[in-house]
Amino acid sequence: MIILVNIDWYGTAEKLKKFDEAWKKATEKVEGAKFMGRYAPWNSKYHWTYFTKVTDMGAWMKLNEVFEWDRDYKELTHQVVDIYQEPN
Repeated sequence: MIILVNIDWYGTAEKLKKFDEAWKKATEKVEGAKFMGRYAPWNSKYHWTYFTKVTDMGAWMKLNEVFEWDRDYKELTHQVVDIYQEPN
């Protein structure tokens, strides 16, 4: 499965890099999860899209449990998660 987390970010570039590192660190803690990168989306209005590969929904749920971030709603105003099943 490929998980796309689309976000709008209004914080500093430095803090965004810290967010990247926190997400990478969380994926390293979860078996079956791999951080694929942060990209500018081509087909949506969001500022950034995080690509994460997971083996199953259990890995995705565990990833959300171990991710450590004190969210500031002025910086990360909202997010939308898209889930794609890879073809066999």
